[in-house]
Amino acid sequence: MGKKSQALARGLSQIMQDHRMEKDENGQQLQVSKIPLNLIDPNPFQPRRVFNEEEITELAETIKKHGLIQPITVRKYNGRYQIVSGERRTRAAKVAGLIEINAYVHELLSDKNMSEWALIENIQRVDLNPIELAESYQSLLEIHGYTHEDLSETLGKSRSAITNVLRLLKLPEQVKIWVEEGKLSNSAARSLLSPEITDPESVARDIIEKGMNVRDIENITKKVKAEKKKEATPEIDADMADFQRRLQEFFGTKTSITPSDKNKEEGVITIHYYSMEDLNHLQELMEKS
Repeated sequence: MGKKSQALARGLSQIMQDHRMEKDENGQQLQVSKIPLNLIDPNPFQPRRVFNEEEITELAETIKKHGLIQPITVRKYNGRYQIVSGERRTRAAKVAGLIEINAYVHELLSDKNMSEWALIENIQRVDLNPIELAESYQSLLEIHGYTHEDLSETLGKSRSAITNVLRLLKLPEQVKIWVEEGKLSNSAARSLLSPEITDPESVARDIIEKGMNVRDIENITKKVKAEKKKEATPEIDADMADFQRRLQEFFGTKTSITPSDKNKEEGVITIHYYSMEDLNHLQELMEKS
């Protein structure tokens, strides 16, 4: 990891450490303040777009009974406040009928740190949908200058796992919407990235409407592969087919003739064997001839 990447990773660690310790950018302990809910705006860098309303309602009931245990974190911005962390708690507090909410208040917090903080905090949650997670990774790569290695080290995930998540962004927009809505699972979405599937939106619609599973999709890709292989294999004429049949009878095993697709005078004869006994039999035939 280069010096720039190391600095990025250290900066992230510091941000998350400050978050846990409820300290400001100068390392000073933040005090809990009561903030009117009508003065609090959502985090403009919030990667999460889908919130489970049932979970919000359940959290609201908990707040009604026990109060808000963990304060949210906000920053002052243009005479109002923006949520740094605690979007679900804020929504639940409104549903619970609260007028104000306990919050740690950052007097000065840059857009860059706030964006980075929001992305990392949400990535570390288990309930981000796959597309939100992929877009969070992409933002850290493109906006904050992270490399795949930085993400791997910071998040404790393999580079291949990160790459697989990012590949979901190659799906058509409608398919990504279905993933966000929970109509398509992560595994189903990933299987749609197979090069054999030329129309992932159509297959995705079949998955949803016909209740197809990942195995069904794998069967589709296998069928397409077989068809492509068949199309790529030149057909043999009747005389060649007869010769192939006689070769199989002579050797007593599967034998195939594959003409060259570039030169009609050339090709390949393949003699299959399935055990050492078969191989010894072929050797004996050669020695007799």
